[in-house]
Amino acid sequence: MIVTVSEKGQLVIPAEIRRLLGITPGTRLNLLPDAGGFRALVVDAGKTKCAADCIGISGYSGRTIPVEEMDVAKYATKP
Repeated sequence: MIVTVSEKGQLVIPAEIRRLLGITPGTRLNLLPDAGGFRALVVDAGKTKCAADCIGISGYSGRTIPVEEMDVAKYATKP
């Protein structure tokens, strides 16, 4: 499959290949020089997580606060 490199050095990975390899926005690729070109390897660990996967990563251990109880003005500060 032939693609064209833009003036900025960008190229478009065709949709068929993106689907086949599971490449979605945020997926990282490792480009390695190869004889006469390069290889692009999908880096699984670098994929963007969805919001549900990130719940609990901040280390907060207090009680769960419903959105209805949150008061943005309470935590607003002036610079």
